[in-house]
Amino acid sequence: MTTATMEKNGSTARGDEQWAHTRMTLYQLLSDFIIYKPSVHLLMKWRRKLENAAWDNEAYSRFKAIIGEPGAASLPAFCAGESREYDVLVGRRQTAGIPLRESFYAGGEAETIACRASAEYDRAGVILNKTAGEKDDELSVELEFMAVLAERMTEGVRSRAEREQLARIQLGFLKRHLLPWVPSFCSEMRKHTESPLYLNLCGIMESLIVSDSEWLGARVED
Repeated sequence: MTTATMEKNGSTARGDEQWAHTRMTLYQLLSDFIIYKPSVHLLMKWRRKLENAAWDNEAYSRFKAIIGEPGAASLPAFCAGESREYDVLVGRRQTAGIPLRESFYAGGEAETIACRASAEYDRAGVILNKTAGEKDDELSVELEFMAVLAERMTEGVRSRAEREQLARIQLGFLKRHLLPWVPSFCSEMRKHTESPLYLNLCGIMESLIVSDSEWLGARVED
């Protein structure tokens, strides 16, 4: 093996390791901002966490700038404004806001689709922490499932076969669940907001699931 080839392979491995951690962070980010209203605590938490998450994506760069811009004096007012926007857009428990369930966009029977998602969680051995009685096909739950499995892939003790199996599970879940309906959810979100915070979260979500499906697909042997 030539020195150039070794350097190329090393660069690829470093890129893979970086993306493995970044994708985990992004799924956690998206789940958090669907579950919780923007608050000073939430924004400060994600300012710190995103310092080490590099991704060459326009929506991601804008989002980091948005949450990093308000100073200590203006941050509470910024969060209050975005919290009001959250109430309009998300409206927990769906008395208001944009529907958050896969079943709404997939056009199937709600209980059936939720059961299908739940079966995937069970097969993967994942128990999810539902903080507000979320259904199994809700967006935050499906994103959290991906975050949990993404975290497992970063564990150094995993064998190549284990990592490939985790990649296969995640790729299948993306194809069966998130990829078919997240674009419709984001389209609906864009109709109802002009908030740069939420518009760029939509951009991150759409780009992530496409980029991640390609990355996972490259790690699954036919």
